[in-house]
Amino acid sequence: MRAVSDAHSPGLDRLLAEDSFEGLEFVDLDLQAVDLGAKEFTGCSFRHCKAQESRWRGARLDDCRFERCDLTRMQPRGMLAHDVHFTDSKLMGIEWADLGQFPRLSFRGCVLDFASFVALTLRKTAFIGCKIGEANFFDVDLREANFAGSDLRGSMFRGCKLGKTDFSAATGVYFDPAINEVRGAVIPIETAALVAMQFGMQVAGYTAPAEAPSGSATGRAPRTGRTKRP
Repeated sequence: MRAVSDAHSPGLDRLLAEDSFEGLEFVDLDLQAVDLGAKEFTGCSFRHCKAQESRWRGARLDDCRFERCDLTRMQPRGMLAHDVHFTDSKLMGIEWADLGQFPRLSFRGCVLDFASFVALTLRKTAFIGCKIGEANFFDVDLREANFAGSDLRGSMFRGCKLGKTDFSAATGVYFDPAINEVRGAVIPIETAALVAMQFGMQVAGYTAPAEAPSGSATGRAPRTGRTKRP
């Protein structure tokens, strides 16, 4: 493979032609539906790129950043992602599954609505100040993950490991202790009240919000269907 490393931002033609990139910035590129599979990126950043439905199977990303990008419905299956950081980006409707071994990701100020995280190890992952509405977390190891400032309204957790997961500064959080490993999870008072009410208890001094999270004190069962699409 040919490696590219210089101080200039390459254009789309060069991005498609080369196989390996190091220390480059990709700025204001239109990557909609572009196939970036099997390429290698080390210490690279993507800024203000439109990459909806882009394909990343077999790509390797090490120490890379995405800032203010639109990655709606990108296809990361088969991608190896080590220290990949997403900031102020749109990541809606993405199926996060079958990533390479031991992915290391972080999300700050991102929109992750309708995303689906399946059978992944995401220990200590940061989901800071994100909007994560109607997302699915199925069989995910989220131990010691941090959801500070994130809105999880309508999101579903099933078969997840949530030990020491910090939801204390998150909103709209609900998960069923019967179908998740929850010992040590840190939750806000609202979530504790909703869980208690779901199991038929009354919480003195607490009134459920008008729009409670799915499967909480509304009396409805948690969602079990497919992820909704935008």
